[in-house]
Amino acid sequence: MGDKSRKNSATQDVEANGTSDQQQQVEAVAKAVHGHPVSEHPTTYCETLMHLLKGNIGCGMLAMGDAFRNGGLLMAPILTVFIGTVCIYNNHILLNVAHKLKSRLKLEHCPTFSETVELSFATGPKSLQKHADLFRTTVNVFVIITQLGFCCVYILFVSNSIKQFCDEYGTVLDIHIHMIFALVPIMSCAMIRNLKFIAPLSTAANISMAIGLGIILSYCVVDLPTLNSRTAVAHWSQIPLFFGTAIYAFEGISLVLPLQLEMKTPNRFASTMGVLNVGMTIVTFIILTMGFVGFWRFGDDVKGSLTLNLPPTLILSKIVVGLMVFAIICTYTLQFYVPVAILWPSVQEKYGPFQSPALAEYLLRAVLVFATFLAAEVIPHLALFISLVGAIASTFLALIFPPICHMVVWKDEGFGAFNWKLHMDIITIVLGLLGFVTGTYFSLHDIIVAFSKDFGFH
Repeated sequence: MGDKSRKNSATQDVEANGTSDQQQQVEAVAKAVHGHPVSEHPTTYCETLMHLLKGNIGCGMLAMGDAFRNGGLLMAPILTVFIGTVCIYNNHILLNVAHKLKSRLKLEHCPTFSETVELSFATGPKSLQKHADLFRTTVNVFVIITQLGFCCVYILFVSNSIKQFCDEYGTVLDIHIHMIFALVPIMSCAMIRNLKFIAPLSTAANISMAIGLGIILSYCVVDLPTLNSRTAVAHWSQIPLFFGTAIYAFEGISLVLPLQLEMKTPNRFASTMGVLNVGMTIVTFIILTMGFVGFWRFGDDVKGSLTLNLPPTLILSKIVVGLMVFAIICTYTLQFYVPVAILWPSVQEKYGPFQSPALAEYLLRAVLVFATFLAAEVIPHLALFISLVGAIASTFLALIFPPICHMVVWKDEGFGAFNWKLHMDIITIVLGLLGFVTGTYFSLHDIIVAFSKDFGFH
């Protein structure tokens, strides 16, 4: 997180040389980079693809029907492809910037997301250099809050799904009891320390999710109304709601660098037919399909999750819920990997060396799982707060920091013919700021409404 000792060490290196010029500062920061070390258990192309799909296919996918209601049957697909293209572009930008800095500064390991941002600012204009450490810390905080926030939502989703199933069969228990039951499988999966061993879970989760989505689609395509009975272009005031859900559905940029560095053949990650392009094309297609068919079938009656539109007495509904619960538990494991990867080096540096590093890491994992569990137990309207955090943190991570870093790192080398990359960076930043402002506004509005109802003011 803050890495105070890391910062002090870098400062001492500069002071020892008696200078404080930019080159000395950059060298000191580069020396302190932890980076992504080469994995002892590298993943294959297919395993990495499974991880990428699992990192982008989750609860947000089921909300795309409602997103299309806020965009319109004609406008929403166009906006979805545009947002998907921007997200894929930013994933490539982050990878390019990280590897450019590794080559330029002769780093032993490829820098992490936060270190990439820090080094970009450290090598940039003087007005930005002094803020490099602050931006690194900000990125780490945003990533940890975002990923653990998703994990909290997953606990709530699993617990409510189990309660819904048990209530229908006469076993009525408090939701908090179901959350304790959900903690057991979640804690077990969270103890998996290596992406290589998470791969089978990602594969199983993708299969479960595919079957569940297939069942939902098979129900949705029955008795479809005419296309002209649905709104083609929604009112402009609804577009921000569409944007927020779509960005959430595409969120997965925090996994990009770790996934590439865990591969046996990292060069196949960002190539033309690499994991990133193939995986995100599949994700975009699924998002388009779920959104289009969901809104076409249910119209303005479409729910925040398409599972809620399925008749509760239908046996297929129970199968879908079971499959989704299993898939979400597996997704928790993958999302949980990122904050642990960020926090573990700092824990080692501050409290190590440990006699048993593996045991110490297991303890850290257990503490973080309990933290997400307690947050889900205690904080009311958690999902609304996570939506607010997502509007702030996720938008900055996915749409604002990567293009800014790209502009800073490539400022002296040009952006190609017609400066098209520079123009793309600017468009992306504007889109991100728009999403940040509108997403934050509507999230705060929903929070105020929810608490007003709780206290009888609404």
